[in-house]
Amino acid sequence: SSGINAEYGGCCAYILIAAQCLAKFLCTELETDSINYRECVLIMGAVFSIVLIFGARSESLLVAFFATTLSAFFSFLIIYGIIRTGKAKDYHPFQITAKSWFLSFGKFLFAFGGHSAFPNFQKEMKKPRNFPGSVLLAFLVKLVLYIPLGVLGMLYFGDKTQPNILSDISQDLQVLNVCILLLVAIQAIMSATILGSPVAVMIEGVVGAKSSKVMSSKRIAVRVLFVAGVVVICEAIPRFDLIMALIGGTTINTAVFILPSLFHIKLAKRDQWHTFKIVLDMLTMAFGGIAGCVCTYAALANLSKGL
Repeated sequence: SSGINAEYGGCCAYILIAAQCLAKFLCTELETDSINYRECVLIMGAVFSIVLIFGARSESLLVAFFATTLSAFFSFLIIYGIIRTGKAKDYHPFQITAKSWFLSFGKFLFAFGGHSAFPNFQKEMKKPRNFPGSVLLAFLVKLVLYIPLGVLGMLYFGDKTQPNILSDISQDLQVLNVCILLLVAIQAIMSATILGSPVAVMIEGVVGAKSSKVMSSKRIAVRVLFVAGVVVICEAIPRFDLIMALIGGTTINTAVFILPSLFHIKLAKRDQWHTFKIVLDMLTMAFGGIAGCVCTYAALANLSKGL
């Protein structure tokens, strides 16, 4: 269930990101500040439902490759935009507090999560034995893309850094902003589809819908209701950064720190390193449990203030 919750929460975060990009794009193009963010959530929800129903079936690996390519492309554009924007005039270093650290912990897990979708990826690989190398390559790519963005954001904007760093890029770079917003929105919809499709397929199996038949009434109903639930959550909690922290501190934290260590304790061979392995697993579970609880509390506290 933690995997399902993580993928469902990921869909919510990506739809909010896409909606925010759409709202900012419309504000830039129409030169107005009156764009309703919640209406953009409905629009991106409709787009997501269409893609989830008619796309990303046997072509999911192609979609994943295209989404990764887009991520790399707009990451370089964002880096260029940050450098062109320059250092904030009232720059102050970002102050690290216990609350900010634990919230960042959840967001970090969300960014480098995806463990719940690993079985689906391995199942679709032509050579499943190459899965460990593929996972390692995926995390290396993420490190190369994400770390420079985080470091540059802190160095150039400090404590003024927004949850969505696109808001910090100068509005004078209009063409660059439009390109980045469109690419991020497309990539967010693709990522939501990659995460949402396995959950939808699982639900279809429970209700007896034929996943192979695109226009099956049950299949369409399941996916429309799935997207409707995502949209309701997005409308109720329109803060993608806090959703990321909440999902990271709960479900992804469980899938990354607690369950693997628990399974390893059950399956570990009794050799000369057995005691050391058990102690290490217990420490890992303790760290994940404490950090996850504090992160979840901080995210819920911020959500209660913002609603």
